Amino acid sequence: MTVKMYVDLEVERLIPLYSKDEAKALVTIVLEDLCNIPAHCYYSDPDRLLPVEQLPYVQRASLDLQRGRPIQYILGKAFFDGLEIQVREGVLIPRPETQELVRWAKQLLLDGNQIMDLCTGSGAIAIALSKVFPQSKVYGVDLYKDALDVGIENNRLNHTDVHFIQADILQDPNLYRSALLPHSFDLIISNPPYVRMGEKGQMRTNVLEWEPHHALFVPDDDPLLFYRALGRWGKAFLKEGGRVMAEINKEMGDEVTALLVGHGYKSVQVVKDLNGNERMVSAFL
Repeated sequence: MTVKMYVDLEVERLIPLYSKDEAKALVTIVLEDLCNIPAHCYYSDPDRLLPVEQLPYVQRASLDLQRGRPIQYILGKAFFDGLEIQVREGVLIPRPETQELVRWAKQLLLDGNQIMDLCTGSGAIAIALSKVFPQSKVYGVDLYKDALDVGIENNRLNHTDVHFIQADILQDPNLYRSALLPHSFDLIISNPPYVRMGEKGQMRTNVLEWEPHHALFVPDDDPLLFYRALGRWGKAFLKEGGRVMAEINKEMGDEVTALLVGHGYKSVQVVKDLNGNERMVSAFL
């Protein structure tokens, strides 16, 4: 089968799930990753044959795409802030909006700062910051062992020095004083669950059916529970003048601001992402 024949066929099969441009991008990513065939070959070398030995893997990936399985889970990796991050089912796929949070944090930190990433998941935030600030002590905290296992592997693959700790951030932070020195952190950063259950209808099927709901959703009647936890953990572990930063629901910037002010935080700043949505918050203790 030629490159053009394969791409055209698979794009037609994916149209019910994706736009034509999205489908073509996904199919060419599969070819590039599994067959080392660059995307431009669709135009520059359309009659190039797919390697026979790779066809079973390509066909399996094609079936997965038709099922709606995210391309990151199919290939087992995502790209985040210039790094390759392993992902698998049960671990949230890193988002472009979260890259914006990391880039903002990079502008504010100094090497040697002590950093904690709450709800670390794949470890993407912690690893990206550790890569840029190698003299900083960086911790990744998550409740789920499967996620921590992925984070530990990403830490190894990216040659960073993140310390991973299993903890439930909804519990009293004082339970973890033996693992995390109180009042020693310059920054606590987080991309916590923040999508309200009532917003499920606005999300794509491939997210709802494949990505972990515990990393995405919060109850409609208590959508700020993780931000209350962030406030408590900040008061337990931040130095005086330390900072919390977090990704937020674009509809709840005012509510998150009021919560942090109520917890005694100052200089609360909500920043828009590249799409113009209020997506990030920062505040000082």
